[in-house]
Amino acid sequence: MAELCPHLGVVNHNQQRQPPIEFPSFENQCLATGVGELILLGDQATYCFSQNHRNCPRLRQSQAAAHLEFVPLHAHAEDAWATPLSPSDSEPDAAFAPLLGAETEDDRGRRRWAWIGATLVFASVFLCGSMVASYTGWQWIARNLPARATSGRVDTVSAVGTAPVVFLVQTATPDPALQPPAVLSGPTAAIIVAPAQNGATSTFPVAVTPTPIVLALADAVTGQATPEPADVAPPIDIDAPIPTRRPTPIFDLPTSTPLSELLPVPTATATPVPLGTPVVIFGPDEPELKAGRCTFVRWNVRNVREVYYENLPMSGQGEREECIKDESQVFSLLVVLGDGSSQVYTTTITYLPPTPTPTVTPSFTPEPAFTPTWTPVPPTATPAPVVNYGVALTVNGANPLTCNPGQTCDVGLLATNAGSALDTLIVTITQGGAFASQLCRPDGVCAGNDLNIVNVGPGNTAYVSLRITVPADVPGGQNTSYMLVAASGGSGRTVVSQGVNVTVTTP
Repeated sequence: MAELCPHLGVVNHNQQRQPPIEFPSFENQCLATGVGELILLGDQATYCFSQNHRNCPRLRQSQAAAHLEFVPLHAHAEDAWATPLSPSDSEPDAAFAPLLGAETEDDRGRRRWAWIGATLVFASVFLCGSMVASYTGWQWIARNLPARATSGRVDTVSAVGTAPVVFLVQTATPDPALQPPAVLSGPTAAIIVAPAQNGATSTFPVAVTPTPIVLALADAVTGQATPEPADVAPPIDIDAPIPTRRPTPIFDLPTSTPLSELLPVPTATATPVPLGTPVVIFGPDEPELKAGRCTFVRWNVRNVREVYYENLPMSGQGEREECIKDESQVFSLLVVLGDGSSQVYTTTITYLPPTPTPTVTPSFTPEPAFTPTWTPVPPTATPAPVVNYGVALTVNGANPLTCNPGQTCDVGLLATNAGSALDTLIVTITQGGAFASQLCRPDGVCAGNDLNIVNVGPGNTAYVSLRITVPADVPGGQNTSYMLVAASGGSGRTVVSQGVNVTVTTP
């Protein structure tokens, strides 16, 4: 675990100090001044949980302040945890001040200008949005609401000078004698009403009812109309002809076009003719080139729809000269088969780097100086030692041996190494008797017929016992014999001792 700041701890609800949490947490507090102060998580990781806590600005500030006291040292950590903390006399927000330094006047000025700039940006965006919304709403109202006339307002035509204005009104009356032309004179305007002449083409529709029109526009134009008395009725012309209503004309409107003529006429789809098996031959004249060399890339394609070399449309048979620089280049040929699918063929022109020409440097060959070689004298051959193998076996104890029924009896045997070298002696039961028998060594190792005794030195003797077990139901007065021999393991059992006969009798 990394070294922790000794002033880091946790204050419980009883205002007692407790061990800190072993990772940055808001529960950890700085107790360097004797009062628990909260620490930013980044400051905990930078200072409190590392060896850099000695450079902690909060610790240095607390040491520099003369009116602050440090946390007293205790002999045991339990005493420190149980010590109550005094309430803080500092400002409420002082514990959250960053450790990297207090805020300066320049920082406050920059923050003030930052808030002013943010306010101006917000106001500009709000005003621009309001103007755009007002303009859009006004345009929508102008397009969708009907126009309304202002009540009580009459627009009049102002005087236009001394030039006379003549208005010609033509009616559809067929008889010119019924309505003679009338001319209204005035100082600045005249209105001429003339019927249509026989044979003349009228500009009015045929359905218009011919009605004589008399306009007194001159007074309206000049703005000097003579008002008539409201109680005097206009004179009635009893000789005026009654207009005859003409029949409503019948218009020959064009009929709608049949739907069959508007629909497109389906055209027969041409059946594609099979092109056969595609044949593509594509490759360069020289597959390997040096830098700056050029060669022709040729292709011969048949039974396909389209051919593209390096994404450029080409004919079925063609060639293109290609040059390479200092690296190999791959060229592609795309063919569109008869079924519409495409297939890409590629070929590579390999770059051949220049072969360095070795420079022959003359070398001096020194003349060999022959040094006589000392030939050691071969050592005298050591004659192979002559190893003699010999073994002897004798009975060590009573022979014959008397053994009661149900009893196990041991007969001691001595195997002697009679040779001149270290040897392994093998004791073997060559002829067994009527009772069960075993060969055992003094270390408790037993064998049924053969018992090996290893590393027996020249002239040394090994002790072996013949263990015979007589069954309990054997009647008395029986005799049985066992024949044993000892052999030399170093000679491959070629050297064998004389046989030893052991007799066992039951009383």
